[in-house]
Amino acid sequence: MRKHLLYFILFFSFSAVAQKPITLKKKFYGSYEGEIPAYTLDVGTDNVNVDAVAIKIKLAGDSVHITVGQNALHGVYHVLFEGKNYFVLDCRMDGQLAGERIVVYNRGKRISRDGLFPQPSSFLDRVKD
Repeated sequence: MRKHLLYFILFFSFSAVAQKPITLKKKFYGSYEGEIPAYTLDVGTDNVNVDAVAIKIKLAGDSVHITVGQNALHGVYHVLFEGKNYFVLDCRMDGQLAGERIVVYNRGKRISRDGLFPQPSSFLDRVKD
């Protein structure tokens, strides 16, 4: 009995580790455009108003290109979670310590980008390449 229990525990632990990685479906690859809304930044004694700026995100394979205004960033992503209606991507951009978090929705050809504090989140719609 102990022998069977040991085999079961070993088999179960190997099967839990050997799960396939989650991949983003090819139908979600492409370009998305939107706008980061205006917000106020508190810098000690003053408040600085930051204007709205255009944002473009291009998903392809395992790479991501993010253009915010005139700044262009390149990096890689991996899927953190696949829900019933969405995928959560963690993007590691070259030259940045903090990662970007992108949610790709199954319906509506829309994604959202979680802004780094104090930047608000933004919604982007799919555009033709």
